[in-house]
Amino acid sequence: MTVRALLALALLTALTLDSEAGPFRRRSQPSSPAPSYQPTYQPPYQPPYQPASVESVTSTSHYTPIAATDSVSGDGLDEVNALRAARGLRPFARDAALTEGARACAAARAARFQFGHTSNDFAFLPPGAAASAAGCAAYPASYGWMSCCVYDGGTTAGAAWVAGADGKRYMQLFVR
Repeated sequence: MTVRALLALALLTALTLDSEAGPFRRRSQPSSPAPSYQPTYQPPYQPPYQPASVESVTSTSHYTPIAATDSVSGDGLDEVNALRAARGLRPFARDAALTEGARACAAARAARFQFGHTSNDFAFLPPGAAASAAGCAAYPASYGWMSCCVYDGGTTAGAAWVAGADGKRYMQLFVR
């Protein structure tokens, strides 16, 4: 009998609490008033502008490229094919249109000191040319050819590099 009484008491308690917090009760109560406070926002701290003192600094670069070149641009397919041969892969066949597109893309990236891909590398390909992959990089000439897609399974490619004013060689490779 005590068990039944306890169960009945628990059931009544649950129904009472549920009716106060249930969906019917919530709909019948007036909505709560809007908060009476107004949040205040402060602008972020802006320190007063004070120009930094500029001291004359001279720096000397001790950089010497391994393969020094006077050229500002070049065809990189021989370099790419040498890397492929070292891994036992067949060389890419040279495609003049892909090379032209690679040179244009590398020049655009060098002018902007852009290490990675442009928003659309393939837009630099001349009309009628098509590539399935594009690789790019920007490193000092002493590093050698560093773009991706060198070891891809394509058969035809165009590769070019353009020297940037920052001393890096901007490389571009189109593969089909």
